[in-house]
This record gives sequence, structure tokens and C-alpha cells, in this order.
Amino acid sequence: MHVSQLETLAKKIDEQNAKIDALSQEILKLEQQVSHIRPGVMVGESTPSGMAAASGESPSHLAGENTHIVARGETLTSIAKMYKISVDELQKANHIEDGRKLQAGQTIVIPAPQPAAPSASPSSSD
Repeated sequence: MHVSQLETLAKKIDEQNAKIDALSQEILKLEQQVSHIRPGVMVGESTPSGMAAASGESPSHLAGENTHIVARGETLTSIAKMYKISVDELQKANHIEDGRKLQAGQTIVIPAPQPAAPSASPSSSD
């Protein structure tokens, strides 16, 4: 391959990456808008609508966990804050040892938030 061909390919790759970044940001915006309407539902995710309607609970409460597609620039910390869970819970649920290896487009499991442990309750002396 000639240098000019490599430069042309590199330029096309950069253009495609820019389009992917823009689409990822649009998806993230849509997910945030949808989460205000139907908490726990991701864009493109099918829901067990019959089960949700029958029980009166949102699908996230039925399933017990959600998934999240990592957008470019997101970190475990930012995702944990978004779902109001700890980074530790995210790492354990996804068997992630090094949070720096998170990649855009990766689907991760969002565990249900753990209820806060009662502080020094006398009845918890098991």
C-alpha cells in the first residue's frame, strides 16, 4: 500500500469514528430521556409488558437488573452515579478488575441498588 492510500483509509476511519461517537451521544441522550418516562428501560430494549402491567411494577423491578451500553467517555464512576450504585457493585456484577478497560459499545449489567445497611442496629447481632 502507498502512503497516500493509508492516509485516505486513516481519514475514512476517523470519519466513521466521528459518526459512531455522534450516534453514541444521541443514544445516550435518548436513554436519559426515556429513563425519565420509564425508569430502567434502555433504548431498543424489549420489556415484558404483560408482566409489568399485571404486577404494576416497572420492568427493572421485575428483572432485578438492567444493562447499560457504555458510551465513549463514560467511566465506571460516571455510570455508577447515573444508576445510584457503587463502583464496587458495578465491578462485581460485571467481573471487571480494571475499570480503565471499559470500552464504548460494551454492554454491562447494572445490578439493582442495594438497600443501605442499617447503622448499628441492635437486632443485627447474628
